[in-house]
Amino acid sequence: MPMQRFVGSQGLDQALSPRLPNVVAIGNFDGVHLGHREILARAAEKAQSRAGHLMVYTFKPHPQIALRPEADLPLLSTYDERAELLEAAGVELLIEESFSRDFSTTTAEQFFSDILVGRLGAQEIVVGYDFAFGREREGSLESLTKLCQTSGVGLTIVPPHRPAAGEVVSSSKIRTELRAGRVDVANRLLGYEFFYRGVVLRGEGRGKQLGFSTANLSPQSMEGKLVLPLGVYATLASVKKSTGTERFLSVTNIGVRPTFTAERAGEFPVWIETHLLDATPDLYGLVLKVRFIQWIRAERKFPSIDALRSQILADCVTARKTLPSLT
Repeated sequence: MPMQRFVGSQGLDQALSPRLPNVVAIGNFDGVHLGHREILARAAEKAQSRAGHLMVYTFKPHPQIALRPEADLPLLSTYDERAELLEAAGVELLIEESFSRDFSTTTAEQFFSDILVGRLGAQEIVVGYDFAFGREREGSLESLTKLCQTSGVGLTIVPPHRPAAGEVVSSSKIRTELRAGRVDVANRLLGYEFFYRGVVLRGEGRGKQLGFSTANLSPQSMEGKLVLPLGVYATLASVKKSTGTERFLSVTNIGVRPTFTAERAGEFPVWIETHLLDATPDLYGLVLKVRFIQWIRAERKFPSIDALRSQILADCVTARKTLPSLT
């Protein structure tokens, strides 16, 4: 059964009637990484044991973006991507609370009694080890434990998820790795390949002139999703058609084309340009998904078009060496 997605918790009690026992996992779930999926797995176990709903309660926009827009926090997933990842993890009900400065003044006790118990009908709450709630994060895990005990609500606190290397998986750690271009490391923490997805747009045709046609995406249309460091990456591309999903080995440049725009680079937006290695289909207007596998090199200005063409050819060779075992 498809996941139900609600904007805000107002009126949710009527929407869920007749009510089954609700197990509520709470968090931002940006990127829905391995740590998040540990929380979801524990919540799913609780929902199954109670024969109830698995519900995720989260926020839109991300609280840090709402309260500190100047901090320019990049997202690991757009809100629609987050919803799809949550649904794939087995979530039945998704509530995206509209987060604002006014909402941020809700006290911890109001949040618990009015929203979690009153609107969501929570009979079991599942949170991560670093969870805090209410005005200025005044609600600690200790206070949440006491509120749950008083109200007869079950509580599961999920410890940090540590992969083999031992470091705690977190959204901030993944952002650090992606900002450094270490997509292979970030992918291990995410549990899937970091990706961009969007409608293929027409560019200036420079790739075709060079002999390497590209499918172009604009990160400006991706709800503030993190933009990887400018450079060239080995990637896997896919597009859904009525006949099924087509997949391609690819190499992707994220950048501003400095060989052509060096004198006015600051005036040009960043583009995500993907060259398919073994195909030249017409993808304009279709939705393309590009998964990032490995950093190849930084974007740079070349002394001539021939030098750029030679480097792109070398990038394609490098990508081919990286990708076969991953398809």
